[in-house]
Amino acid sequence: MRRILLVEDEKMIRYGIYVMIENSGVPYSEITECRNGRDAVECLKKNRYDLVLTDIKMPIMSGLELATWIYGNMEEEERPLIAAISGYAEFEYVKGMMKIQAMDYLLKPVDREELGKILWHAEEILRAKGVESPENVNPGRKTEVTGVSRHKMQKAVDYIRKNYGKPIDMAEVSNYVSMNYSMFSATFKDYTGENFSSYLRKLRIEKSKKLLQNTDMSINEISQRVGFEDARRFAKVFKEETGLTPTAGRDKMMTEKK
Repeated sequence: MRRILLVEDEKMIRYGIYVMIENSGVPYSEITECRNGRDAVECLKKNRYDLVLTDIKMPIMSGLELATWIYGNMEEEERPLIAAISGYAEFEYVKGMMKIQAMDYLLKPVDREELGKILWHAEEILRAKGVESPENVNPGRKTEVTGVSRHKMQKAVDYIRKNYGKPIDMAEVSNYVSMNYSMFSATFKDYTGENFSSYLRKLRIEKSKKLLQNTDMSINEISQRVGFEDARRFAKVFKEETGLTPTAGRDKMMTEKK
C-alpha cells in the first residue's frame, strides 16, 4: 500500500483502524487521518492517495458523498481505490458505494483480519496497475539496491514496525533477514535514507506521539509501550527530536486538535 486516507469521525475507532493498518504488514508510506468527508476532499485536492478508507455515516459530509465527489471530480488515473466502513444499519448505503465502484467494505466493529484482506487486495490491484510501491521508490538513493536486497530491506522494515516496542537491535534484525551485519547496515541506510538506530528512534517517537494524543496512558506507560528502557530516557530522546518534553508535547497536540 502506498498513501492511505483514513476518514472516520469517531476518534477511538479511527485510532484503532490506524493501528491495525500499521500492524497489517502491508507496505505503506503515509496514513492521513480525517474526521469527515469535507476534510478528506481538501486532502484529495492537495495530495494524491492510493486508497481511501471511509466511514459511510459521518457529519458534515458522508462517505457516500465523498465517494460521489471523487468519481465526479477526479480524473480516472488519479482516483484512489475506495473501501467503505459501515454498521449493519447503513448497509443500504454500502450498496450505493458499490454502485460507484468502491472496491470493498468493512462492517463495524472492524475486524483486523478482514481489514488486512482488504489492504492486501488493494495492494494487488495497485501492483496490477503498475503503481510503484514504497519499497520500490527512494528518490534520494545514491546506489542501486538489488531486487533481493530490496525484498530483505522491506522485510526488515516490516519487522521493525511490528517489534519497535521490544528491545530490538540491528544484530537481531540483520539475522532475521539473513544478511551480514555490515552489509545490512550499509544497505539499510541506502534503502531508508537513515541508519538503523536513527530509523528506530524516530519510529518510536512517532508512535509515542500517537499515544500521547489519543490515549490517557502515563508517560511511563508510553515509554515502555514504544520500547524505551525507562521514562527518563524516553523524555530525553523525545525532547531531542521535538524540542518539547512528552508532557508539553501532549498539551500542544491536544490544543491543536481543538
